[in-house]
Amino acid sequence: MVKHSDIPSFGLLRGVKVVVSAVSTAGPFAGQLFAENGADVIWLESPKGIDPYRWTNDGWGVENEHRNMRNLMIDVVQPEGRELFLKLIANTDIFLEASRGGQWQKWGLPDEVLWQQNPRLVIGHMSGYGLTGDPSYVNRPGYDHTISAFSGLMYLNGYEDGPPLYTQKFVTDYYAGLFAYGSSLAAYINALRTGEGESFDLAQFEASLRCQGGQFCLWFDKQYQVPRGFGAPRDIISAGTGYFECKGGGVYLFPNGVGPIKKTLEFFGLEYGSELFPKGIPSVALNSPGAELFTQTVEKYCSEHTAQEVEDAFAVLGVPCANILSYEMMENHPHYLARNTWVEWETVKGKTVKGSTAVPRFKNNPQQIWRGCPSQGMDNDDILAEIGISDEAEIAELYEKGILRKTDYVGGL
Repeated sequence: MVKHSDIPSFGLLRGVKVVVSAVSTAGPFAGQLFAENGADVIWLESPKGIDPYRWTNDGWGVENEHRNMRNLMIDVVQPEGRELFLKLIANTDIFLEASRGGQWQKWGLPDEVLWQQNPRLVIGHMSGYGLTGDPSYVNRPGYDHTISAFSGLMYLNGYEDGPPLYTQKFVTDYYAGLFAYGSSLAAYINALRTGEGESFDLAQFEASLRCQGGQFCLWFDKQYQVPRGFGAPRDIISAGTGYFECKGGGVYLFPNGVGPIKKTLEFFGLEYGSELFPKGIPSVALNSPGAELFTQTVEKYCSEHTAQEVEDAFAVLGVPCANILSYEMMENHPHYLARNTWVEWETVKGKTVKGSTAVPRFKNNPQQIWRGCPSQGMDNDDILAEIGISDEAEIAELYEKGILRKTDYVGGL
């Protein structure tokens, strides 16, 4: 158990209190960004079920997205739980919830009720399809896979002559989490300035749509759908751009721009400024006279070298190129190690975990990982005490009624 006073003072968001009611990925990720920057983040978990992220990936997903949090396992739907939730919200800065559109309003907890308790509260509603729109969509459940399909992202991925492919890993969830984090901070700044709370409606499909480079603008302008597999495995505009097989691996090469293409051609002994490769070209176009020669030259060079050798050679030239790394290769990669990209922390059961560090790095107010993912209801009693509920008989009755629940389960099968 961890009291508010036990939370170490660190980071840019120390003193900020955030309550998160969400399962799986998007909402918890937004909350975790607050937590690793020093905010007091309380994760509300329903006693009626289990967050699916607790058992997926052997429980490491929930360990990664719920570190630094405290856990209150409470049923906010029942009258007693609703009352406790409102007391908790009275002294909260930001409340984030992820559910089907309009779920909290159906439970009798619309924004107006929350603002009666706390006029300065920032409220973030996260759902697959939003709070408004076509009624047949608003109430639909949304997960990364289905949102990827609905937002057009899945259509773009795969190969031109094959089916659409799912983009690994939980991309639209993380898009939504980042939007929720930034939007919450913007609203919180405004609440500090004006004393007035805010509420936002974040539809995950729109977050995914927003991060597609404006390709839909091209559609509206010219009715041109960017083809599936653009750049997979090879670019459909420029020769020598894309994936190339090497000895024991592969690289993604991107020799685009006047400077990079000139250096690349000269590196291969091809005459820059010739009829095949005129001066000033930003890339070797696929339909140009030199495209086939350029592609064959790149393929031959890569086939004769390891992926790391190819990456290193182009790094000297200043031409974008990257070895395609597996997790095994990333674990001891010198750049990962030099930046301390991997960080260790301790679970609440005392096991050491290694994972990714906080992003980005703050110089004057660095982030910390001071706690692993809490077990179910681990902090119930301390959080209740902070809102004035300390009578043992009253608390015991809440457990007996199923309003509260506590177990030692953290995650995994």
